[in-house]
Amino acid sequence: MAMLNWVFGKRGKKKRKKPGIGKKPAYEKAREIAGKGSSAQRAKLAAHEEMEPEILYFLASDDDEDVRIQVAENVGTPLQADAILAGDASEEVRCELARKIGRMVPGLGPDENKTLVEMAIDVLEVLAQDELPRVRAIISEELKHAGNIPAEIIQRLSDDLEDIVAVPVLEYSPLLNELDLKQIVARGAGLKIAAIARRPDLPETVVDAIVKQDDAGAIQEVLENNSAKIGNKSMDIIAERAEENTGWHRPMVFRDELPVRTIRRIASFVNAALMEALIERNSTRKDLVEGLRKTVRERIERGDMVEEAETYVPALARAKEDMADGSLNEDRLAEALAGDEISYFRYGLMELSGLPHDTVSKMLNTGSSKAITALAWKSGLSMKFAEQIQSQIGKLPPKQVLRARHDGGFPLGEDDMDWYLESFFAG
Repeated sequence: MAMLNWVFGKRGKKKRKKPGIGKKPAYEKAREIAGKGSSAQRAKLAAHEEMEPEILYFLASDDDEDVRIQVAENVGTPLQADAILAGDASEEVRCELARKIGRMVPGLGPDENKTLVEMAIDVLEVLAQDELPRVRAIISEELKHAGNIPAEIIQRLSDDLEDIVAVPVLEYSPLLNELDLKQIVARGAGLKIAAIARRPDLPETVVDAIVKQDDAGAIQEVLENNSAKIGNKSMDIIAERAEENTGWHRPMVFRDELPVRTIRRIASFVNAALMEALIERNSTRKDLVEGLRKTVRERIERGDMVEEAETYVPALARAKEDMADGSLNEDRLAEALAGDEISYFRYGLMELSGLPHDTVSKMLNTGSSKAITALAWKSGLSMKFAEQIQSQIGKLPPKQVLRARHDGGFPLGEDDMDWYLESFFAG
């Protein structure tokens, strides 16, 4: 029944009414507006979630892009209209539709009408093969945790040539099995392997495949992934290569249950601060600690124990520290963008906005100009900086970037931005 209601214009739990669209007109008046109203009137009509499905279906073929965007975004739009919009010529229409369908499909239960579920999946499959990477990336972001969709869709997304499409499902999707992951690692590179390396409870065989690829960034991700199962053989290989890969040192020192031979190996090259941490973490193993202290003395005598401060501090810890001392602001985030500190930038937005990291990531990853603008506003940033975020993080082309007003202010009202924030937080 829930799915039937959705197809006929009543899609489950209602969100707060979108501001600025006014009261829903009577049916005859709505028909008149749909046929003869101005573009602005038709767009308001298309935004009503309780609008009769046949009117929304009619407006799905409207000549005005803004009207079709409202139909695509409307959770009350019938599936038949969504199927039309999946092939729309407008990128913005397809992006809004991808966002909506991508959120809706994972929530479908086994009690839904089979035919209508198939219709929804058909729309999803069209969008997952869209020619525009941005549309496919939205679908990937929304489906990354879903377990109730055809595995073929996830496998297609995971094989996508665009990292922005493949990475979300590679990092999270439960529909990729151990064999899938090993095959992807064998033919993958860079960000794709690193995404797999971050997966929770990563199996030992997949870790072995990552280590075999000898990708320094991916191996560091494995070391920082406390739930990854690193076998002794792979750990031995990592330890042999670790001296020249300084980014591996800290995560190796702080991994639990390191083999003794690995501890002794890394003790021969980590800095003084990490050596101290290594001794502290193994303080109950007296024989081992004595050996480590002997190594320290020998390295000091040789003059290769560099008394440097620890160079690795996690991005989240740095963002929290900067927030606490008042130095986390627009200037600091601009520095982070310029220095390609993307993880720090995302955590910085989380701290400034007060929103969960998953919500911040979703608003940035789905490439919605309005959502990114709302996030910047919530974080206390300027609209000018919001333009930069849309371009650099959202990867939006210039013509799709939402611009500041002539006075530098935000082009959206506070009610609109609150609505977008609530929409993503709820989704």
